[in-house]
Amino acid sequence: MKIDFSYEKKKIDYISGFIFKGKHYRCNYVRFKTLYKNPVEGTETVELYNFEPKDKILASAMILHGLGSANIKYMIWLARRLASVGINTTILILPGNYTRVDKNSVSGRSYLWPDLNLMYRFWEHGVVDTLSTLDLLKQEGYWKKENILIGYCLGGMIGTIVEALNPQLKHFLLMTTGGNLPEVLYNSPATKFVRNLIKKGFKDEYDLHNPEKIYQIYNEQFSIVKNMSLNEIIFSDKIHPLFRVDPLSYAHLIDPSKVMFVEAMFDKTLSKKSRKSLYKEFKGAKYYLIPSGHVTWLPFEFLLAKNVISKLNIEDLRLRSRLYGFDEIDEALDEGVNKR
Repeated sequence: MKIDFSYEKKKIDYISGFIFKGKHYRCNYVRFKTLYKNPVEGTETVELYNFEPKDKILASAMILHGLGSANIKYMIWLARRLASVGINTTILILPGNYTRVDKNSVSGRSYLWPDLNLMYRFWEHGVVDTLSTLDLLKQEGYWKKENILIGYCLGGMIGTIVEALNPQLKHFLLMTTGGNLPEVLYNSPATKFVRNLIKKGFKDEYDLHNPEKIYQIYNEQFSIVKNMSLNEIIFSDKIHPLFRVDPLSYAHLIDPSKVMFVEAMFDKTLSKKSRKSLYKEFKGAKYYLIPSGHVTWLPFEFLLAKNVISKLNIEDLRLRSRLYGFDEIDEALDEGVNKR
């Protein structure tokens, strides 16, 4: 079974409109027809939120959110803060999530549905949409030399494949993510539906209904996969096709000096094995262990924003002070006084 991350590179025609603004940024809602060749109904239009600084753009960030929809509001907070200090920040809504849920499905589910034909379509689509969004940002002059991709959970998995396919990032921040898809499929609260399907007698041609066999295959084949070239991973018929959508397979192809890996100590969504196995493949990457859970770190994004600002060399103290949002509080108070 082959996978296809290719798409036709071309000038991207899009429609956009500003939907809200802050004192130092404005948010543009952008849509364009996906360049992925085989989208599922409901996912045909790429949607992204571009937070553009009103002053000079000093750096660029792209945020790839996690599985589902609830985490996106936190990503919007992060994007607003980064844009306020001069970092053009783009949130891509991944196909199958939030406002791009596929027909008759649930947000995020199709990436882990135990049918490789369906899984391939969504992993391919997520990768193509990310790459083409980067193309659009470059086309319009929003992607700068100083840049970072921030991938949370699913976003980190998609981002790993993207960077392995087309290395172009200055910095790559992986936030509470992991690899080893058997661990995700069979040992995560988020994939209880997979285990329920198996209990009800679900079967497929690639043995995803047989956890013991898939674990055995991974134990036997991963030592081969981790030494493969990109073309071998994509085209070899000597490995199980599940490897082709597993970020674990691609991590060794990425320059670890650009990677920051943040692991949540109390993460219950992704098993310790899933998290550790992915980090292990980024030999030499910077590693941070935070005392939080998979989701409970989100309200403390302020600390993450500070790290990103430093990493992108935003040194102007006047700009950095905007991270605290005091200027927006003052602006809101002023508006309230003027309305009286």
